[in-house]
Amino acid sequence: MIEPLLQLHWREPLWLGLAAVPLLFGWWRSRRHVRLLRYADAELLPWAVSLTATHAGAWPRALAHTLAWLLLALAAAGPRLPLESRAGQTTPRHLLTVMAVLDVSASMRATDIAPTRLARARLELLDWLPRLQGERVGLIVYAGEAGVLLPPTDDPALLQRALDQVDPRLIEAPGTNLAAALDLAHRQLDAAPGQAKAVLLLSDAEIDSVDPAAQAAVDALRLARLPLFVLGVGSEAGAPVPLPDGGYAEVDGVQISSRMAVSAYRQWAHATHGRFAMVSDGDADRAALYDRGIAALPGDPVAPDAAVAWRELYAWCLAPALALLMAVSLPRRVVAMLALAVWGAAAAPRSALADEAAAWQAWQQQRYASAQTLYAQAGGYAGQMGAGAAAWRQADYTAAARHFGAALLLADSDNQRLDALYNLGNAHYGRGQWQAAVEAFETVLRVRPGDPRAVANRALAWQHLRRQRSETPMQSDLGGRRGFLAEGRIQLDSQTGPPPEDPESTPPGIQIDRGTPGAGGAHASGTPAAPPALRVDPRLARSGLKKLERLQDHPATLLVNVLKQDARHDDAARPPW
Repeated sequence: MIEPLLQLHWREPLWLGLAAVPLLFGWWRSRRHVRLLRYADAELLPWAVSLTATHAGAWPRALAHTLAWLLLALAAAGPRLPLESRAGQTTPRHLLTVMAVLDVSASMRATDIAPTRLARARLELLDWLPRLQGERVGLIVYAGEAGVLLPPTDDPALLQRALDQVDPRLIEAPGTNLAAALDLAHRQLDAAPGQAKAVLLLSDAEIDSVDPAAQAAVDALRLARLPLFVLGVGSEAGAPVPLPDGGYAEVDGVQISSRMAVSAYRQWAHATHGRFAMVSDGDADRAALYDRGIAALPGDPVAPDAAVAWRELYAWCLAPALALLMAVSLPRRVVAMLALAVWGAAAAPRSALADEAAAWQAWQQQRYASAQTLYAQAGGYAGQMGAGAAAWRQADYTAAARHFGAALLLADSDNQRLDALYNLGNAHYGRGQWQAAVEAFETVLRVRPGDPRAVANRALAWQHLRRQRSETPMQSDLGGRRGFLAEGRIQLDSQTGPPPEDPESTPPGIQIDRGTPGAGGAHASGTPAAPPALRVDPRLARSGLKKLERLQDHPATLLVNVLKQDARHDDAARPPW
């Protein structure tokens, strides 16, 4: 309740002077009352003057008039709140700087939280982006070292791009150095403008990460009055730590189980006046950390020239003022009739939002943009799944991944969760994120080993992933991502039967005939002719390969080197997970 009052602005503050009108009326009435008392002797006043001011109902009427004038003054001054304009919609603006600290250590590959701990943490952050109200958010990733992947920004698109680049291979140092990550977040917040700041930690809260250095970093946050909000992405039961090359982490032949230290992390959050929440299906974790946590923190005041839109509040003062004036001026019967009419208008059922029937009708008419909007308005698991399928039909794979990720969080059963995860893998496939697609399909196959679609799509994604990891710079996919998608016949769970012919699914230009001998797809009779040999001048091969290597973009290498600038080495012994 205090936060909106701190952001309140007045359009015309001089109109607050109207609140002095009741004082002027009171002064005038008191002077008039004195003159009336002097009109005649005290013994003759009851017969000469009618003292209506002493009537029993005069004081309630005077109080009602005073309140009405006060409310009219507030309405005339124009109270308003700054709003944030985004995607054609306006929301209350909350000026706050948040450093999101994301754990990318080896233990975050554990699968006790579907699809993996790290993937779930990324989905939680992506689900948070549309709900931002003007907060400036930065991103820090850490394992054995910590680095700033994105400085604080109020642009959700930049934060989404940074989340797409999150990969455990960005931090080369093994282990979990929580102290370095919290110290780096502390330094970043000290350099940020404003006073309203917080730290959001997304980690599996491993027991091995609780050490004196981490305790000292938390104490520093507490002394700086920086609240720590923790989202625990793991389980107290624990899970084995997968290795990148297969198998699980072991010590002396004993398999390691990564468990959460819930009590220690909860104590750290409470000590800094923050909150701790376990990751859960639905919106319970987001409501605990953001709605009742970060969003409830007092924000910095918004300068009037910095606001892009305003929420006018004069009606909330004008309406009760008019009601008070009518109550003291009109007959009671008229006031009762007006109150009954207002109550009936307020109790009338509102027009329902677009439901799934309208969205399905738009889907049948192949108006996928409208279907996506209507499904998103319907909300819930079914609405997010429908919106994702409509976005996929428009080749907007980024929006499809966002909707399927939200459906994964809203799923009520394992079957719904697997359906959403399967479609999320298809969206990652469309975006060219082969590693994420393979992980999604493999998670589905752990529960549904006989799912033929997941098997086929995993094979396709794995082929692209192997090509991507290949050290031969000459290999490339000339057919393009969408050509493979059309050939592999990636289907969504909401789509039954063979996919319809899509004229855009075949890229223009050069087409590659994959695995079909002969021209036109027909099988040639006899022995096929040997393809002509490709002759390359050996003197030019080395220089050509070097030029091709330099033409290739290596964003991962760039990010690794950038993150090393923030790394602070120490000699503390930590487990490699």
